[in-house]
Amino acid sequence: MNRSTTAMAIEDAVTLARCLRDHPSIDSAFAGYESQRRERVEKVVRHGRRNGSGKTAGPVTRVIRDKVIMPLVAARAARTGAGPSEWLFGHHIEWDARVG
Repeated sequence: MNRSTTAMAIEDAVTLARCLRDHPSIDSAFAGYESQRRERVEKVVRHGRRNGSGKTAGPVTRVIRDKVIMPLVAARAARTGAGPSEWLFGHHIEWDARVG
């Protein structure tokens, strides 16, 4: 299990615990859990699919990625203080916030 898979499992567990805490029944808790997690999980899957397909870049594409795209991404991250994967690795779940 890699770092992002582990993090997603922890997010799932915390979200499910919040739903079980705040919903009146197990059925509504699971429905709430699914509605809360679906959008983020689908976004992570799309990101992984895109990221995985980039691993097979040919020699020309690798040069463009490494010499042009990566410096632009690094410059943006330095300017804004957030990397392009901040949405993925910087996700925060507020435990005390009620779900409904």
